[in-house]
Order: sequence, then C-alpha cells, then structure tokens
Amino acid sequence: MVLWTKLQQQKAALLMWIQRQETLIMVLLAVVIGVLAGYVALLLRFAIEWVSLFWTGERTWEEAFANTPWYIFLIAPTITGLLVGWIAVRFLPGGELRGVTGVLADMVERRGRIHPRQLGTETAGSALSIGGGASLGREGPTVALGALIASEIGHRLGMTEQQLRILIGCGVAAGIAASFNTPIAGALFALEVILADYAIATFSPIVIASVLATVIARSEVGNFPAFTVTEYHLISAWEIPAYIVMGAICGLVATVMIKSMAPTRKYLAGLIPDRRLRPAAVGFVIGVMGLMLPEIMSIGYGTVGSMLLEQINPHIMGLIVPLSLFLGVLLAGKLLATILCASGGFPGGLFGPALFMGATVGALFGDLAHNFSPSYSESYGAYALVASGALTAAALQAPLTVMLIVFEMTADYHIMLPLMAACSVATLVTRSFGRASVFTEALEERGIESHWSLEQSWMRAVPITRIPWRAIPRVSGHAKLGELKQVYTGSGKGCVQVVDDEGLMIGIVTFADLQNWLIDPALDEIVVAAEVANRNVAVISEEGSLLEAITVLDRETFEQMPVVAADNPRKVLGMLSRNAIFSTYHKMIVKHGEGERV
Repeated sequence: MVLWTKLQQQKAALLMWIQRQETLIMVLLAVVIGVLAGYVALLLRFAIEWVSLFWTGERTWEEAFANTPWYIFLIAPTITGLLVGWIAVRFLPGGELRGVTGVLADMVERRGRIHPRQLGTETAGSALSIGGGASLGREGPTVALGALIASEIGHRLGMTEQQLRILIGCGVAAGIAASFNTPIAGALFALEVILADYAIATFSPIVIASVLATVIARSEVGNFPAFTVTEYHLISAWEIPAYIVMGAICGLVATVMIKSMAPTRKYLAGLIPDRRLRPAAVGFVIGVMGLMLPEIMSIGYGTVGSMLLEQINPHIMGLIVPLSLFLGVLLAGKLLATILCASGGFPGGLFGPALFMGATVGALFGDLAHNFSPSYSESYGAYALVASGALTAAALQAPLTVMLIVFEMTADYHIMLPLMAACSVATLVTRSFGRASVFTEALEERGIESHWSLEQSWMRAVPITRIPWRAIPRVSGHAKLGELKQVYTGSGKGCVQVVDDEGLMIGIVTFADLQNWLIDPALDEIVVAAEVANRNVAVISEEGSLLEAITVLDRETFEQMPVVAADNPRKVLGMLSRNAIFSTYHKMIVKHGEGERV
C-alpha cells in the first residue's frame, strides 16, 4: 500500500514537471510521434500490399489486371466487405466516424480523445478494404493512425486539450509526410486542415514530426517521389486560361463527389439496413464494375502514373477505344466506385481517389486541348498533373497543402504558375456550393461544426475560476417580502439568492420576479421569499469552462448566472455576469488571434 502511494505521488510529480517543461516535452513527444507514425504508415502500406498479394498474386491490383481470374474481382471485395462489416459492428457499435473525419469529430466533441480500439480497426479495416479492391486511398487511414497514436500518448501523459491538439497535428503531419514523401506538405496539411492554427508553438513540433516520419519512410522505400513525371513546359501564355477552365471543371467534379456522399449513405442504409452486410453488397457491385473497367479497383496510383507519363492503354472490356472516350468512362466509373465504397462502410481515404479523378479530368481535358491546338498547348500528361492537384485541393478544401505536395513530388518550379491558378479556381468553385470538404461533409450531416474547433478548445481551456465572479446577497426562504425588497434594493447587485435552512439555494430573485409583487404593499408581511423565488435557474459548476458559460448564455436571456460547487448544484459560490464572461472571451480572442500568431 505504501509503495502504491509512493508510485502515485511520483506519477503526479512527473505530470507536474511535464506541464512546467511544456516546450521541451512537446518537442520530445513530436520526435516519438513522428517515428511511430512513420513506422505505422509503412505497416499500413505493407499490409495493403500483403492483402493484395493474397488475392491477386501481385502487390498492387494494377500489376495483376491481365492475369487475375474474373471471379477474384467478385470474391475479393465481397469477402473483405463482410470482414470489415463485422469489424465495424463488433468494435465500433455506435457507428463512429473514422479516418480524417473521425479525427476532426473527436477534436470537436471529445477534446481530441480518440478511442484506442480504433487503432486496430483502422489498420485492419483499411488494409482489408484497399487490398481487397475497394476504390479508396491509404492516406486518410494513415493520417487517422498518426492522430490515434498522438491522442493516446497525450492522454496517458495528462496533456491539456491544447497540447493534445498539437500532438494530434504532429501525428497527422507525419502520416501525410510518410505517405507522399513530402515533409513540408505534411506539416502544412496538419496546420491547414486539422488545426487551422499557425502559431509558432504549434508549428515547430509538427515540422519535427513530419521530418522524422519522412526519414523513416525513406529508409524503407527509398527517397523517391510518389509519382514519376516528365519535365513540364508552359508552351504558351494562352494555356493559363485553359488551366483556369480546367480548374473550374475540377471544382465541379469535386462538388459532385462531396454532395453525393450523404444521399448515397442514406440510400444504402435504407436499402441494406444491416451494417454487416452493406459493405459486402457494395463490394460485389464494385467487383462487377471492375470486370468492365479494372482501373477503378483499389488505389489506382499505377494508372495515375501512366496518365502522367502519357502511357495510357485505352481499352474497355478488351476493345481499343479513343483515348477521350476511355478517360470519360474511367472518370465516371471511378467517381461512382469511390462514392459507393466511402458511403457503403468501407474504411479508407478519399485523398487517393481525388488524385486519380483529378488526373483523369486533366488527361481528358489536355487530350482535347492538344488535339484542338497542338501548337499552343502541352500534351495531356502536364494537364493530368495540374488537375490532380486542382481536384484534390477542391475536395479537401486545402489548396496550399496540395500545391506543396505537387511541388515536392515534381521538384519543378515551372509547374507552380498553372497549378496555383487551377487549384485556386477549383477551390473557389467548390466553396461556392458550400464549405464542406470530403472530410467535413459527414460532420455537417451530424450537425458537428468543425470550423470552430480551435476556438472551442481555447474556450474550454479557460476555467470558470479564472473569470471574476462576485458575491450574491441572500435571504432565508422564510423571510417576508418586505425584507426581500430591502435586501434587493440595498445590495445593488440586481439579484438575491433565496436559501433554505441549510444555506442551500432555493431559487433566485431578480427584478422580473419582484415586479409582480410591488403593486400591493399589504403583501410585504404576508408573502415569503420562497414564494417569489424563481426556481428554474441555469447554473454552472465551478469545474466548468468559458465555453460552457457562453453556451448557457447563448440560449438564455438573463444577465447573471450562479456558480455552484462541483459536489452540490444548490451550493452557490458566487454570481457570474454576462459582461465578465464576454470580457474574458474578448481577451482570449486578442491573445490567440494576434499575440501568438506567426
């Protein structure tokens, strides 16, 4: 017993030391998270290859199209659909959101606390789904796994919500960096999409985690870009308007993708109510589609690479067709397959499919443009590269991140001019239809507002004890109305607490409660305070936060609110005014909005 007490005391002392050495500890934890996330990204990548190898005999589906029996296209996604359906119902019975969407939801609703069981379900489910042919990507699950690791470490070390946010940003950045071999873009993705915070204290640990994850990934798979591309040239200034038009088209395709998710989920849920069978049914449909158009299966990065290098073999069901026709059918097929897989319960990411569809839009547009005006336009590979970034930027609502990803993958500065134009236009077009991205549309469907998660974390970090409250006069519930009036007018506080014999609150009296008793002075010696008191009083615990106080005041009209003891909601400690609450809020906005920004 003595040993256990000493261990608990040492743990408490360690946690206090961690809190005092915040900067050093955050950097050290960023190192740990970067290394772990890098290895987890490799684990998921290899797990997907192992599952693909089991079904097709090759590490990727693209390598196996010619030699894979037709029945594998039907069996693989159907059986893996049954497996992921069972995993989802068994380990995520509440239908929790997964991937990047789940990370964003937990940032808002659970203050960054992500359940550790999702570490296993995310890894196993994503490997089975993508390796089994589901038309999804690996980057989303990799990001979620990095965030899960960071959340678990931060929670076990007793980190505050703001510290936990930074650690999750480290895990997210590490996941993207390890997936694409792009450390700069990984850090920016975490800042732009997950945290929306560019404070120096936030930026430094995230960069460290991103760099280390990249080093880990390069040590195993080599220092190679995600895609090999040809040297880019801007043939004519007239191409810029063409890239702008193509960016608008990418924005429209991204909008269709985003807006189709919710109705498809609703339709599939009504058609197949059993969550265990829904992925299997969708998997069978994907398999049928794959027999006609095998390029839609799994991630499809091999096909993207062929588009960028202009090595596409345009054929549908064994028949050679014009390139434009093939690309148009491929775009429609990949879009439908991705929406079905994402809405039907398959775990996986939408980053990869967005790149695939963007490259397809660009190759189609570039082929038409080059055929129309070969002297004033580059060949379709260049358009595929730019459009892959534009559509992804629009789908993710993260243009800066995607620009950097493409730049780091190509190391070609000349691509930046058309890329910036196309990404900006595509993002604006998609945003004109709403602020939702492929990550946040499911949050909006559930009524979760992700855009305010950073501000909410700041407000939750401000305890009620830091907001000045004042004493409140009180009278006994047995006191006569005349005495109540004297206390009310003499205090000048605008309210009086009515208490019982034990000093606990019966209710609160304000002018609105008193005014009905002012007409007849004869009531002063007849009516007692307990009859006048308003017993329907909204209170806030001393353990509450600024966010909780503002939430209460947003739905109420009163100007003051009692602060009560944590162990007894009738024991009033003081009175909190609306003015004090919003004064604290404004000071917080100034501090975080100006003083801590880069």
